[in-house]
Amino acid sequence: MLRVLESLQAHRLVTIVGTGGIGKTRLAIHAAERLQRVHAVEAAFVDLAPLISPDHVLGTLARSVGVPADVPDVVGAITERLAGRDVLLLIDNCEHVVDSLALPINRLLSALPGLRVLATSREALRENGECILRLPALAVPELGQISLAQALHCPSVELLVERAKAAGAGVFDESHAPLLAQIARQVDGIPLAIELVAARLGVQPVDDLARRLDDHMRLYAFSRAALARHRTLAAALDWSIALLSEPELRLFRWLSVFRGRFDVESALGVSAGGMNTDIAFDALISLVNKSLVFFDSSDSVAPYRLLDTTRSYAAALLAKSEERATLLRRHAVLMRDLMKAAAAELSDLTEQAWADRYAHRLDDVRFALEICLTQQPDAKMAASLVTASAPLWFHLAHVVEYRDRVSAALDLVRGQPTPDTETATWLNTALVSALLHTGRSTPELNIAADQALAGALAVKVPVLELQARWGRCTHDMFRGEYSPALAQAHTLMTAAQSWSDPAALNLAHRVMAMASHFSGLFAVSRQHSEASVRIGGGLGHARANMVGVNAIVAAKAVLCRTLWIQGETEKALEEASDAVARAQAAGRSVSLCSALYGACPVAIWSGESELAAEWVQLMMVEAQRKGLVGWQRYAEWFSETLPLLTAEDSGPYIREVAGRLASYDAPHREMLATFCIDWVDDGLVSRASRGECPWVEAEVRRAAGWRAEQRAATDEATDAYLHAIELARQQGAIAWELRAALSLAGMWVKLGQSSQAARLLDETSARAPRDGRNAALAQLHLLRSQLDDGPGRAPQSVERHHAVLSARPGRAGWPSRPPEPAK
Repeated sequence: MLRVLESLQAHRLVTIVGTGGIGKTRLAIHAAERLQRVHAVEAAFVDLAPLISPDHVLGTLARSVGVPADVPDVVGAITERLAGRDVLLLIDNCEHVVDSLALPINRLLSALPGLRVLATSREALRENGECILRLPALAVPELGQISLAQALHCPSVELLVERAKAAGAGVFDESHAPLLAQIARQVDGIPLAIELVAARLGVQPVDDLARRLDDHMRLYAFSRAALARHRTLAAALDWSIALLSEPELRLFRWLSVFRGRFDVESALGVSAGGMNTDIAFDALISLVNKSLVFFDSSDSVAPYRLLDTTRSYAAALLAKSEERATLLRRHAVLMRDLMKAAAAELSDLTEQAWADRYAHRLDDVRFALEICLTQQPDAKMAASLVTASAPLWFHLAHVVEYRDRVSAALDLVRGQPTPDTETATWLNTALVSALLHTGRSTPELNIAADQALAGALAVKVPVLELQARWGRCTHDMFRGEYSPALAQAHTLMTAAQSWSDPAALNLAHRVMAMASHFSGLFAVSRQHSEASVRIGGGLGHARANMVGVNAIVAAKAVLCRTLWIQGETEKALEEASDAVARAQAAGRSVSLCSALYGACPVAIWSGESELAAEWVQLMMVEAQRKGLVGWQRYAEWFSETLPLLTAEDSGPYIREVAGRLASYDAPHREMLATFCIDWVDDGLVSRASRGECPWVEAEVRRAAGWRAEQRAATDEATDAYLHAIELARQQGAIAWELRAALSLAGMWVKLGQSSQAARLLDETSARAPRDGRNAALAQLHLLRSQLDDGPGRAPQSVERHHAVLSARPGRAGWPSRPPEPAK
């Protein structure tokens, strides 16, 4: 170990190279633990042995350091995560993916001066600056007579005796020394071979074992053409296998289907139907005692695994048998059932606790899917497994890979000679969910949403119709097609009301709330949000709620936005804070992003600069951490606005953003229009005139009035402002009405029409709820009081309000922080 530590001090890339079973992993782990303990170096462990494709190398590296695998530049994200930190990356079992490691390792080492990489492999990585430590076998005694003390000075004999005692062997005396030395020499000092042999000393005399092992090794040496150490380890494995009982041998073969760690239930699961449970359990314990299965007592979730070498050997045995197809099918069924059980526990566990329990299953799910999609094509099983495992892919931020797996399963289903509409529909609904989370609207998403809905209506399965209509409606809303979204929401509500399913009704209320919100029907939206909150308790993550979003959090995310637009700033901030607090307490990223989707604009609209910055940053970090690209784009929209809340002279920045508006989609421009009056372009004015953005139409009309006012076209400006006020009143959008009234009153004051301005302000004030935290209402009262003092130029605060639609906290005397969330 000292040599490894010295090498890591002198070199930033150290590779421990050696044959299988030589102890590379154990040595690397001991070195990493020493660095952590003595030098306070952070360490991340990356096990590449379970990977079935080099394509998964980057994702595995990312997951080991807490970075999503779905970001466009994974290495860049890892670099950002580790910047400024002293980190040791321990990458184990690299030999089968060496070529895929070259570029990422080079980039990381170049960008991160505090990073060191310790790799284990059967071959060198062949990278510049790599320090190669070739790990020899343990030293063995020389031939001839030897005392027990002399023999124990050799590491190979010392390990043999240590493991033999752990296996229940008796006390060794002087007469045993030559035999122990002989055994150590026979297995060439290879640690794994020593452990396999030592396990027999608990039940077999040392002289008998030495004689039988000697005979076996001599026969093996003449019968195999391989490198000496490979031949020795293979011989030790063959010898160990030959001594197994039939149940032990069968279970050993069967366990090779696991790519990584597993628990007792899983081991018994792959034996179900082929072996009695009690016999299988006894066989598992016996395999542990014989060192053919590794048991980690510190792992309370999945303590068993096959070492890479023994798994390869067991897999070769399985391939020679007639059981392989059956076992791979059994493994796929097991993974599907485990994923269904995992989904059922979503509402009972925090995100971290859930990941601790199920994250290690990813490589097994991948393997099972690969078998079902390619080696043993099974469309039904592939579809069942891919839909059941959705939460796993989402929680581990592998949504892009999941999307591709869904597409592959869909292609397989479509290629079947007999159409299977229901299975294809399940897959299309899963594809819609994945596409919504991984980016913008695409033709593929539109097609998938249409096919999911058509299939759901054809097969008449309620939960499929629910999910398909949710997907179609959500897709339409997020691309700014609010009228078809509202129609879809109404149909969904009608269907849900005919089912006796609280989760379905809850989701229908939430969909109606959002579609009504964007359609400018704010009172209706509020009613549905409040209904969803009332029935949402206890639903958790029921299947009808789709992937990962807490029902109450999702409802409050829309409710807080609606409340603010209705002029209830204080209550909106309370609901926003409560939604964020609930999501944080539950520890789920998708729920938190959903909460912040509503909370961030409320904080910005309210002029709460510190809170807005905190929430926007939280949303950005959480979306990036989990690779939730769909949510990240909203965080980017909100962050674009933050400089308005803090800059003394925001003019240059306002013009900079205005220059980018043409490249933004309609929902993006609509959101920005609510933050700054200068971020309304001709395209958005045209869209509003066609009635295509009802939720912000009053604001867009107001912006048109402001533009006309700047051209001194006062009649045109007056018409636009009045149109905005009338529309806002029809919608019950008090916030938009206040803004439009302030703009029109400010213009009238400058034109000398103070009495007309006063009447408008009085009328508007009478309609607004009493709310000490409503910035626009505070400005309205300020302007009205100044008018009572006498005619004159519009106050500076009103002029400023024309340019930026959020006042800064404290300017009108309201608190700079929201209240504590409701209990």
